[in-house]
Amino acid sequence: MADSMFSYDKQGLLGQLAALPQPARLACATAAATRLMPACERYALVAATGREGRARDIVAELWQCILTDDPGQQPWPEVLGEVMGMIPGKEVQGGLLTQMAEDALASLAYAIRCLLVDDPGQAEAAVGREYDAVDQAAIRLSGIVPNTPKKEARLLAHPIIQRALGRQHKDLLLLRQGDVAELLRQAVANPTFTEQELDSLASVK
Repeated sequence: MADSMFSYDKQGLLGQLAALPQPARLACATAAATRLMPACERYALVAATGREGRARDIVAELWQCILTDDPGQQPWPEVLGEVMGMIPGKEVQGGLLTQMAEDALASLAYAIRCLLVDDPGQAEAAVGREYDAVDQAAIRLSGIVPNTPKKEARLLAHPIIQRALGRQHKDLLLLRQGDVAELLRQAVANPTFTEQELDSLASVK
């Protein structure tokens, strides 16, 4: 494997997150959820949930907390319950886009938990759901079933996965530099999936 190849190292990520202060961990988690919002909104639009913009509004409120270092008056435990209620249930019939929405909303739920509890595992879980989303997307789009080390390496090299892991790596660099504003800018500007990719994913059952 080339030196420039990124991989998802859960324990290594946990160690890096544990070394950061809680607000930085919250920012890292919220960045992952932010990048997944277009997938969440595409699902809400296709499924006609009537809540297309609500998840993004919550993300914006989290960023406000991060930038002002103030949780404000938002009843975050209740908001967490609201987000959990938005996650598609097992009874929801849908394809890959439904799974993307589940990952997006779960990532957002873990980000909110970062605000509520001082636990680096919550931030890792938020980031991990973005990795889960790109992993499943790459499997379905490429047809690669990662059941051997060689196939796992081929899947890891998929551009969608490497792009997401590269952005997660950059998140940590920006947080160590204390540049939360740039982290927010990049998270908004660089969603996990492009609109063209979402078009393809929406057609995968």
